[in-house]
Amino acid sequence: MADFVDLSFELAFKYRNPVMMLSDGAIGQMVEKVWLSPRKERSKTVPAWATTGKPSTRERNIITSLDLDPNAQERFNQKLIEKYNVIREKEVRFEEFQCDDAEYLFVAYGISARVCQKAVQLCRADGIKVGLLRPITLFPFPSKRINKLADKMKLILSVEMSAGQMVEDVLLSVNGKVPVYHFGRMGGIVTAPDEVVEFLKSKIIGG
Repeated sequence: MADFVDLSFELAFKYRNPVMMLSDGAIGQMVEKVWLSPRKERSKTVPAWATTGKPSTRERNIITSLDLDPNAQERFNQKLIEKYNVIREKEVRFEEFQCDDAEYLFVAYGISARVCQKAVQLCRADGIKVGLLRPITLFPFPSKRINKLADKMKLILSVEMSAGQMVEDVLLSVNGKVPVYHFGRMGGIVTAPDEVVEFLKSKIIGG
């Protein structure tokens, strides 16, 4: 979380785009060591888009996303799409856990990913080769990597503390290659690793 705060400011400044940090209430109930990253030197160069007042040497710097000229508005929207495409290519972040030989895949983020790490260990102790992909960025979503992993999976399970906010992204990423299921608990209930394991086993047997 400490690293993400620093990174969020860096990315927001780089792309002139809001950055949202999603967190679990469970973090407030945990105690762990934190290693703070070295402090970075910040650029002292003022970007052209900064609102610093109007000097006499330049025209007005108007910050807006609305243009009443339809053609100009379309050009602006195309510029935004180009920026989002750059973000999709350069800012995808994720972590993999025992995916090299996996036949089944958990996709989970936040505290659900921590639960799934233990579930992977329990599955492998039972001879079931499971891996975990933990998205670090939900936009851009690691769609390309999930799609590639789907080539060697028998099924994929999206594990969430919700009714299914991420499973649609997983389904789109997989693009019908293998079955995708959702397992979630709500109301602040943190699922247990053995619940995830039993659900996966039920789908393996049922499939």
